[in-house]
Amino acid sequence: MECLLLLDLSFVFLVLLPRPISGKFTVIGPQQPIITMVGGEAIFPCHLSPQIDAQDMDVMWFYGESSQLVHRYKYRQDYLNHQHPYYNGRTEFLRDDISTGSVALKLRHIRPSDEGKYRCLFKNSTAYEEAEYQVYVAGKGSAAHIHIVNDGNKSLRLVCTSTGWYPEPEVQWRKNQEKLLPQDTMIKKKENGLFSVETSITVSINSTVNVSCFIGNPLLRQKLEASFSLSDALFPNDTPWIVIWIVTVVLLSSVILILIFVIWKLKKVKGVNKDELGVNKDELGIKKDDSGMRKNSTELKKDATGFLKDSLGIITVAIKPQVFFARGPRAEPHLL
Repeated sequence: MECLLLLDLSFVFLVLLPRPISGKFTVIGPQQPIITMVGGEAIFPCHLSPQIDAQDMDVMWFYGESSQLVHRYKYRQDYLNHQHPYYNGRTEFLRDDISTGSVALKLRHIRPSDEGKYRCLFKNSTAYEEAEYQVYVAGKGSAAHIHIVNDGNKSLRLVCTSTGWYPEPEVQWRKNQEKLLPQDTMIKKKENGLFSVETSITVSINSTVNVSCFIGNPLLRQKLEASFSLSDALFPNDTPWIVIWIVTVVLLSSVILILIFVIWKLKKVKGVNKDELGVNKDELGIKKDDSGMRKNSTELKKDATGFLKDSLGIITVAIKPQVFFARGPRAEPHLL
């Protein structure tokens, strides 16, 4: 308990001490303000000059005038007993080069409230030194959109909206690349610290010019643009006639397409029938040719049979005149 009490008193002493105690080293932090994006992450580097091994030092980061403890490294490890709850789970101590006195703090899930001044502090057993730097947070909003509100009396109100900006955005309307005034703009800050924009202008219902709404981040020097052509707008008085005309054209087009399809289908069916008839005729011709060939084959067979009979007759005639000898010593020849 006594050790913990001494550690707590040591921490309070460091926080409340007005000026650093002179030591043999200097702490060097970011030389330029750091700009971070909402929802992203940022790295805050610090190093010692001259290069000194800081593994056994006490290294801390504080935020704002109230000196909220963002992160602390002590006893060669993260020491987060007094870390402010706002930073729980969002910090990481980067110490790959701590042996040369170079370290950094990574802060995740950046919020608008992270903007402000930070202090990086190194302390050893005899002295401590610190460096201060500024952090800015920027948020680029959603795409701007323009919609029409009919105010009557031959006038229209063009309303341009966008959300998710930080810091408070700049708004401007232009007509044909010229600045357009007056305008009615309302900017609200949400619970998450981001700003939403709603800006509007009034134009004549007979106007045909093109207008543009510009919403920009002054920190990032970036702008989003939404353009609108009044000549293409569909006004309420003309809407019924335009709708009727569009519906009529669609219906007529549908009927014509259906008729074309039916006619094409009928022609296709007729063409198929004709092709089938031609195929049948060809098949009949082939069958006739087969019958003729069978008849010819039969005739050829008959001719062959007759030829064989004739041949046999000739052979018979040739054999009849032959003489043969009977058995015996000297038999007389007999004619058959």
